[in-house]
Amino acid sequence: MDLNLVTKPGPDSEELDTGGLVEKHLSKKLEKIEHRIGGDGIVARAVLEELSVGFEATVTIAGKPEIVGKARGDKLLHAVDGALDKITRQVETRMDKRSGKERGRRASGSRRGLL
Repeated sequence: MDLNLVTKPGPDSEELDTGGLVEKHLSKKLEKIEHRIGGDGIVARAVLEELSVGFEATVTIAGKPEIVGKARGDKLLHAVDGALDKITRQVETRMDKRSGKERGRRASGSRRGLL
């Protein structure tokens, strides 16, 4: 997994201090997503921005279908968790479509009326 972390300080501060905690948290969560996808190496980019009213996190996983999660929060970790939750839901949806679970459910529902 390749993680590129970009921080953008807010209007009142000169530097956004993450202290390594956010990067560690992101790496841990992205490893779980990578394992769910199938163990392929993923390339991720996280942009953390301090706003005047909180924080904004944008996490992007590069690939043929690019997966993007964007969230805002009062605290930096809340914004990161929100963005990662959105990415996790998108990955789960794609995996269900690929495995055929959702397709099987749709097909069985339409056949009930025919039998």
